[in-house]
Amino acid sequence: MPVTNSAVSVGTARTEVAGPSIAPKLVYLQDGDFDGDTAVYVGGSAVTTANGIKLSKTNTTVFQIDADDALFAIGSGATSAVRVTSVS
Repeated sequence: MPVTNSAVSVGTARTEVAGPSIAPKLVYLQDGDFDGDTAVYVGGSAVTTANGIKLSKTNTTVFQIDADDALFAIGSGATSAVRVTSVS
């Protein structure tokens, strides 16, 4: 069961944070801008700050995604970040 970790820079443009893989996987996400005022929202390929799920700066959000799925994030400011751990 491989585990990977990354930090993805996210700005005001939609950015892929967890891409397709060979098998389904669990993806743990957290807003990596711990002391900043920006917010990060996550969802599918059409995610926006108005329709995405807001990530917590102190808790982890977990998604189970299928092999052909991807998760995207968008920030409320130019210098946001997402911490990503994938378990497949």
